[in-house]
Amino acid sequence: MKTKYAILPIVALIVLTTFVSGCSSINPLSGGNNNTSGVPVYEPSVKTATVNTSQGRVTTYQTTSSPSQVADFYRTEMANRGYQASTSYQPRVSSVGSDVVLSFVKGTSTVHVAIATISAQIGPLNLSQAGGTTFVITEQSA
Repeated sequence: MKTKYAILPIVALIVLTTFVSGCSSINPLSGGNNNTSGVPVYEPSVKTATVNTSQGRVTTYQTTSSPSQVADFYRTEMANRGYQASTSYQPRVSSVGSDVVLSFVKGTSTVHVAIATISAQIGPLNLSQAGGTTFVITEQSA
């Protein structure tokens, strides 16, 4: 049951953005890190899905790096690109993983980066063997 709570923030972010905004396209496993938005993409990573909505875009990536490495990258790179850090969700570590959500604002654009690593088994899927960190970038413009 604890595993569901560890991934809840990421799932909620994707579902909320998709259903509230009205999904216009989904590109699962589109491959590569082709990024046309100007938001940097942590490397090494693999894009696993993109959802375009009327309010913005949600893109999911996976990496073998730690959540703290990904978070440090975004804190630095977003500041270098003129974004101001906004309220961030404090890191949480439990027996099934850890997560953090960073928020950045630049003019009328808002970018949220949700970062999580999960060490658990959900049915036949053993996430601890994957050894990866998932991060979700949500971009919104007013």
